[in-house]
Amino acid sequence: MAATATLNVRMPEDLKRNGDMVLSRAGVSVSDAVRGLYRFLESEQDVPAWVLCERREDAFGERRRLLREIAGIAPLPDGFSLDDVKRERLARFFEDGEAR
Repeated sequence: MAATATLNVRMPEDLKRNGDMVLSRAGVSVSDAVRGLYRFLESEQDVPAWVLCERREDAFGERRRLLREIAGIAPLPDGFSLDDVKRERLARFFEDGEAR
C-alpha cells in the first residue's frame, strides 16, 4: 500500500456545507473530489483556469464564463441571474435553516 498524506483546508462553513451537499447528491466524497483534482494536476501538469480565477476580484463571473466555455453552453439571456438560480436550488435542500 502506498503512503498516504493528509490535507487540512480552511474555508467558510457555509461554503463547505453547500459543497458537501452537492458532492453528496452526486455520490462523491470530499476525498474523491480532492483526489480527482490532484490526479488532474499530476496528469496535466497545470492548474485549471477555474482555480486560478478564484484569486481575482470577479472570480465568480470569470469562473462561470470559463465553465460555460468548457461546456459549450450559449451565453445566458439578458436578465438571467445565476445567483437567483443558486438561491432557488439551495432553498430546495434547506427547510428552516437545516438540510433536509
